[in-house]
Amino acid sequence: MTLIYRDFDQAGLDAAYNNRLAVPDFEAAYVGRWMALSADARARVPCRLNLTYGPSPRQRLDVFMPPGTAPSGGRPALLYIHGGYWQGGDKDIYSFLASGVTDKGALFIAATYDLCPTVTMSALVEQTRQVVDWVHARAGEIGLDPGRLVVAGHSAGGHIAATLAHTDWAARGLPANALAGALPLSGLYDLEPIRLNYLNAACRMDAAEAARLSPIRHIGRTAPPTVLAVGAAELPELVRQTRDYGAALTRAGVPPRAIVETSGDNHFSIVDTLLDPGSALWPHLKSLMKL
Repeated sequence: MTLIYRDFDQAGLDAAYNNRLAVPDFEAAYVGRWMALSADARARVPCRLNLTYGPSPRQRLDVFMPPGTAPSGGRPALLYIHGGYWQGGDKDIYSFLASGVTDKGALFIAATYDLCPTVTMSALVEQTRQVVDWVHARAGEIGLDPGRLVVAGHSAGGHIAATLAHTDWAARGLPANALAGALPLSGLYDLEPIRLNYLNAACRMDAAEAARLSPIRHIGRTAPPTVLAVGAAELPELVRQTRDYGAALTRAGVPPRAIVETSGDNHFSIVDTLLDPGSALWPHLKSLMKL
């Protein structure tokens, strides 16, 4: 047996990150239900759909809002970045999360981006930074309080949320604290095992790009408050990555406000915790958005 990463050979490393293999009924148990709930949310919650933030047909975002006029200072917002291991997924699957956020008086913004292998991982990440640029530029138009923009994301979206949290926004002409907080769920914070496993057939990273895009290697001392979440019943590598990233944040002087390991949750059921205002994540989310 030839080890290629930690204690894994190739087959073991592939299995260690194969969430669909670990939860084989995920389409029927989760995605189908989410899509039905999302269609209902788009019909029921006030929203502006498919707003353009870039030239690609997939560079689109939706803004869901509470009814009525925004207060003079604007509303807080949760920017949600979908997962799909950088090669799948779409914002439309996750509209169902909007009502829980808008019911609390906040905006819910969901963005879609181009996918690998159509674009490189670096280009994909840059597109998500453009989402933040767009949202800040149109804060008045959408009724946003730009000081209360929190980013969340699941799986690959968790990786992106962490990357956005450590972006030098001042270098892009935005306030240094362009994000008020980050809530990555089941994120990937070190991309080296991704580079070495089956996922890289689409992601096409070399060692330098994997290092450059690994949040655990680029922790900014001015990072916003961060809460990390992972399902306690997820694949062990996902749990390890979350714990390791939390430890790295602490060593860098920006410890996470909390690391929440939700009991019984797998890689897909953890998304439902954002729908449930009684879940362990909601007090943290409300605190990050200053609700």
